[in-house]
Amino acid sequence: MHVVVGTAGHIDHGKSALVKALTGTDPDRLKEEKERGMTTDLGFAFLGDNVTVIDVPGHERFVRHMLAGASTIDVVMLVVAADDGVMPQTREHFDICRLMGLGRGMVVINKADLADDDWLELVRQDVAELVAGTFLDGAPVVAASAVTGRGVDEVRAALDALVAEVRERRDRGVFRMPVDRSFVIKGFGTVVAGTVLSGSCRVGDKLELLPGWQEVKVRGVQRHNQPVDRAVVGDRAALNLAGLPREEVGRGSVVATPGYYTPTDLLNATLTLLPRADRPLRNMTRVRVHIGTSEVMGRAVILDRKQLAPGEEGLVQLRLEEPVVCDWNDHYVLRSYSPQHTIGGGIILEPSAAKERRFDRTTLARLAAQLSGDSRAVVEQTLVRNGLEARTPEALARSLAMTDAELAGHLAELESAGQATRFRFEGREYLVHRDGLAEGRERVVAALDEFHRQSPYRVGLKRPELRARAGRGFSVPLFDHIVGVLLEADELADNDGRLRRAGHEVRLKPEEKALFDSAAAAVRAGGFSPPDLGTVLGGAKKQVAERVRTALFETGLLVDVGESVVFHRDAIAEARELLLDLFSRNSELAATDVRQALGTTRRYAIPLLNHFDSIGLTQRRGEKRVLNRVARKE
Repeated sequence: MHVVVGTAGHIDHGKSALVKALTGTDPDRLKEEKERGMTTDLGFAFLGDNVTVIDVPGHERFVRHMLAGASTIDVVMLVVAADDGVMPQTREHFDICRLMGLGRGMVVINKADLADDDWLELVRQDVAELVAGTFLDGAPVVAASAVTGRGVDEVRAALDALVAEVRERRDRGVFRMPVDRSFVIKGFGTVVAGTVLSGSCRVGDKLELLPGWQEVKVRGVQRHNQPVDRAVVGDRAALNLAGLPREEVGRGSVVATPGYYTPTDLLNATLTLLPRADRPLRNMTRVRVHIGTSEVMGRAVILDRKQLAPGEEGLVQLRLEEPVVCDWNDHYVLRSYSPQHTIGGGIILEPSAAKERRFDRTTLARLAAQLSGDSRAVVEQTLVRNGLEARTPEALARSLAMTDAELAGHLAELESAGQATRFRFEGREYLVHRDGLAEGRERVVAALDEFHRQSPYRVGLKRPELRARAGRGFSVPLFDHIVGVLLEADELADNDGRLRRAGHEVRLKPEEKALFDSAAAAVRAGGFSPPDLGTVLGGAKKQVAERVRTALFETGLLVDVGESVVFHRDAIAEARELLLDLFSRNSELAATDVRQALGTTRRYAIPLLNHFDSIGLTQRRGEKRVLNRVARKE
């Protein structure tokens, strides 16, 4: 298992010198750093085969670089200079470590050679006050000197013990590595480096560079500056990516398994405002969001209260100005826009959110359910959030950045508990939460009830019309499944493609019913040469005529065959039988043959034949018709 140790502390407290004393490697790699004697960016060194040490800059102007390094460390080494004591950046760096969720570390009082024992004791008290009640309360505190070597072995031993306590990172099985360095090696091309947060990758693997959606291929993998076959979760790795210019890879980019992570500019999260924040956080405050190795501007929408007071924890939506790539349960840090200082941080609850309304009970309940940190709860709440949009297991796994196997286990538990339902549509499986299923049923039934109330003269609605009336966000697979369930339960009925509530019958006013009966009788009496329906209805009021026309067609009593020709359904049935009889004696028929058999004119015979073509009874070949194969079998 690979472990990452990170430094933290004020500028010029000797963090880099201490790393060099521990590892033999100077982490200050830039020419500017060596000339100025000040760390300005992340530095790296190795302590044994399985420990990487990240050295962070201490100056307040470079806190953004410190945050990029702190986002992936397992153990922190908080460095406090004996001649200075706890300073502003000591406090800010320590706040960041706490906000990042770090749980292990130690304190090194460096430059011990510059202070006497009494002064060192005062510094120890200063440190004890700083860490009281935190994860460093009771942690090792070692006085050392990177210059003289005093206490360095003790520091190394304390780190070894802390490293041994580190548990393996929870592996989602899907590769993800935020990029904190990028450079070009002549003859090899672009190399990106970072800490592998989940999954693994091998030489030859195809990955995705986000947020730019660029497909890349792994040409080489290094760990501790040595070539290896693959990089696994927890490794500090360098990946040589084929065909990728250096300028396309900046700090904050993420290399990941294709198809699992989606760049997003809306994040739902917890937010704890630091007790020492100088003012409450107001809704829609512009902030700097540090997540992974990226820094983006955004606004904090406070979802559960008017404003967030120092020391309070709340629920927020972060609306970013640029997309980032993150995962559920990732930690982030918030800094003020100007002047820049750390004000708080929290945990990502929903990495790809929709715009939320403030104080919405449903939203707040859903987010509260995810605070447990239980991945099953996250799966369930994602299904809840999907609402009426049923998702395939594959799409759900990718939206959650979970492997199919991990998701399958959670889904099995949810289905067994009756929280989720699985169904098939067009050969594929889909999943919906029971709340979505119940809401969908209610919407379909309510939409039909309302339609019948408003239009009692109509039979029902075709499926697309009903889905549209049932409300926004209703996916076709779920709608189809719910309609099937309701039909099977005899709550709905299907009249030639029109859905209606079981027991519903067309209701007409007395005037409309009289016209309905007389119009149907007139068309029926016309046989294969029916009268024009418009003429039949012409004497009635326009609204009455339109309602009656609709009822005649939707009940199936009359059939519109096109070209302004309308037949009674009995005439259509008689014509069909006559046609089948003719085909029993003839392999093909001309329109004239049919016209003569029906005793009508071309005006009626041609539209009728076209109708039989459209429903698959006959098939036109040149100027003649043949009986469709399916019709022959019938």
